[in-house]
Amino acid sequence: MRVHINQVCEGCIISKEVYSISHRPLIRKSTVLNQDLLQILRAFLIDEVEVEPFLNNGTAFKPAGASLVSRARSADNDSAAEIRQNTDFSVMYLQAVQAYKKLYLDWQSGALVDISKIRSLLIPAVENGLNQPDEIFKTYHYSKTDEYLYHHSVSVALLSAYLGKRLGFSHGDTIQLAMTGLLCDCGMTKLDQGFVSKKIALTDKEYKEIKQHPVYSYKMLKNIVSLKEAVKVGVLQHHERLDGSGYPLGVKTDQLHPFGKIAALADTYQAMISERPYRNRQSPFKVLEQLMQDEFGKFDLTALNELKKGLLKFSSGTNVRLSDGRKAEIVFVEDQYPTRPLIKVDETSEIVALKDHRHLFIDEII
Repeated sequence: MRVHINQVCEGCIISKEVYSISHRPLIRKSTVLNQDLLQILRAFLIDEVEVEPFLNNGTAFKPAGASLVSRARSADNDSAAEIRQNTDFSVMYLQAVQAYKKLYLDWQSGALVDISKIRSLLIPAVENGLNQPDEIFKTYHYSKTDEYLYHHSVSVALLSAYLGKRLGFSHGDTIQLAMTGLLCDCGMTKLDQGFVSKKIALTDKEYKEIKQHPVYSYKMLKNIVSLKEAVKVGVLQHHERLDGSGYPLGVKTDQLHPFGKIAALADTYQAMISERPYRNRQSPFKVLEQLMQDEFGKFDLTALNELKKGLLKFSSGTNVRLSDGRKAEIVFVEDQYPTRPLIKVDETSEIVALKDHRHLFIDEII
């Protein structure tokens, strides 16, 4: 929906890129507006913006005052149906985040983990996401630094389910994998929340304490008879690594449960691509490169390959945004360099081989 700048508020989600008078991108699609961004829009004399019909907490956006100018995004019925479907997933995801936030705050107050509540908030979002998996790879757009932990847990759950399905797990085990991803950080509620949400790097002492959260999470779950042992072990092992470099136990390879291996990859990937209180987000494509190269040998290779396939569903003709903000079109993808294809820059029609420009990379598909 298109609304006047005076009608938008914090929590509105931009549905179409906002450009300055000089035609430079000002705010990207799927950005969640806050007070700073609202001031930027006014400073650049932006009169109207396109926003989603829901806020980032999953509730409907109801602008006050003047009537809204609605635009059809496509005359094609199939495209319209796809937009409605995607909106449904976005709402489900955001509602799941807010439901998880409530549970997290309850756990901080001493409440026990209620598996029936976990299933109620998670299963609808998982099943919807598995029907349109491309949306699972976009949830980082909705995350805000002050609610990072809640978005992270739900995103890890969804990605864990996706990887499980791609690896041939049964539907029941896929749901269990999602529960593993969601519950990995429940033990964070037993830590000092001051440094859980700290906006600068942790001290050695604080990091040592943070590294105990898988143990706290496991202890919160170990006596729940309705929860599979595989979930509990997966939660305990989600920071372990195949080469033994992880924590809290330093176990490796065949000592790791499949649930733990999948949760480890999903947790690391989502953490690296998300905006965090003390660190900016990284490009999903840059993160994939790091996982495949710098972190090689630490994560399950079959799961990593499925992550790569899911993220790299692009081909010649796909439009992308580069790390320097420029838009480009993919011309050719080499099997040896899947994250660094040959691209044509929109503004100049220059052909660039990203494999020869290590400082430049794909930021996202547009």
